[in-house]
Amino acid sequence: MRAMRSTARAQHRSDGGGAHGRLVKPLAAFGLGLAMVLSTVPLAAQADEADPIPGPTVVADPNSPTGYTGHFVYYDPNATSVRFVADILLRNWQDQTDPTVYQPSQYSPGLMRGGGGYDVQMTNVGDGYWVTDVPLAAGANQYWFYVNNNTNLWVADPANSPIYAPDGLTGTARRAFNKVFVPYDEAKQNYAPLAARVIENERADSPKGTWSYVEVPGLPLLGGTIPRTVGVYLPPGYDANRAEPYKTIYMQHGSGQDQSDWMNMGDVPVIMDNLIQDGTTEPAVVITTNTNSLGAANQGYPNLRNVVLPFVESNYNVSTDAIDRAFAGLSAGSAVTQNLINFDADEFGYYGPWSGGASVRATTPNVAAPYILFGGGRWDFGLPNANTVANLDNVGFIENVVVAGAHDFNTWDQMFTTFARDYLWHPEAFIKDEIDTAKAGVDATSLNKGNKNALTVKLDQALKLVTKGDTEGAIEVLNGFATQVSEFKTAGKVTAEQAAGLDALAQKLLFNLGYWL
Repeated sequence: MRAMRSTARAQHRSDGGGAHGRLVKPLAAFGLGLAMVLSTVPLAAQADEADPIPGPTVVADPNSPTGYTGHFVYYDPNATSVRFVADILLRNWQDQTDPTVYQPSQYSPGLMRGGGGYDVQMTNVGDGYWVTDVPLAAGANQYWFYVNNNTNLWVADPANSPIYAPDGLTGTARRAFNKVFVPYDEAKQNYAPLAARVIENERADSPKGTWSYVEVPGLPLLGGTIPRTVGVYLPPGYDANRAEPYKTIYMQHGSGQDQSDWMNMGDVPVIMDNLIQDGTTEPAVVITTNTNSLGAANQGYPNLRNVVLPFVESNYNVSTDAIDRAFAGLSAGSAVTQNLINFDADEFGYYGPWSGGASVRATTPNVAAPYILFGGGRWDFGLPNANTVANLDNVGFIENVVVAGAHDFNTWDQMFTTFARDYLWHPEAFIKDEIDTAKAGVDATSLNKGNKNALTVKLDQALKLVTKGDTEGAIEVLNGFATQVSEFKTAGKVTAEQAAGLDALAQKLLFNLGYWL
């Protein structure tokens, strides 16, 4: 058996921040193994009653349905009861018609986290130590504690605490999320969507970026005395003198959260490190902001536009072009994101409103300029309405992604991964729908095969040029497409209605691509 400890890193270490795993002595070295997945005698009591180790330990366990058991020890000599709570209940992603919420101990391939909070009383093993064991599956698993049955206070794990912003929420205002990384067991977990979540786990061999909380002069002081900060992630090898400025990703938290959460449970530093190592996203600077310091929503968050953006673009080697900026948020942060779009759609080139419905207005000026990725969890009460998003796509360049999860970081970690890997800086991912619709429109005409081919080749070529970053070339080809459609209309080879539909798609694409030149 193998056991892995998860501990907290110092905030300013050069290899990044957040919880991570390290190898410790095999469980056999303690003298006893796991007799069953959820033993009636806690593992810590079996292994070393005199000295339980506070914090989480992930144990490779042949008796666990996932191949791994999470062993959690909480220390509080004054507690009269401690409850372990985690967003690890399971739903059936393989068969989404299945209404069952499954316990972690019921794991079988096809199940994914998204069933809500697992809540269990921990066992008091004496001397202030409380323990529990639970099967866990791949990726970053989130958990917290209720002490003395106070469900208003989400208690962080003192042995594995998130690294909070100095001007963040405190007490019952904060929802404390701790994370523990769990490997993928190919034989037992045996489900590709779950295997994909290992992108959330720290890698020993990945080059590490750095992250910290940075004071932003000009933001109103918290309580009149405490400077306000933003979280700043710098990618591995960040070069303040690089000839090509870095792109920026601004991430917005939800209710009961602050700029800390995307850097901790949101797993942004780890996911970015891994995606950069894989070559599936480009190195970028990530900024996490606090809603309470951004200014009034009905004024378009003026502190974001007038203070935060100028501060970042003056102090870091980042692009000042809007197309090189992205803004995304979860839940209440989705509302911030959509308010930004409605107020000034072209302040950012890419947006990600997740788990907060769909309130972008189709009448928003220049709504067809940015690229917008809606999304949420399959069992998420904030999941955007698919029909509403589809209607918005008629006037903009909008995609919608649904992942396995609820209104929790199971969803949001996956959404960030998807955004950074598959959509950010990839306009072709957003315009492909319009290209495909135009090709279908061409196919529906009575043009002969050669004429149809002449049009579809242009559409395919335009998409290829956008993918290669040759926007001017794509515009030239699309103008040729529009001209040829007009010629076919004049010649009576396509109807006026067909020509109008094809030209409308071409003009939508031309507006979008030309906007950012």
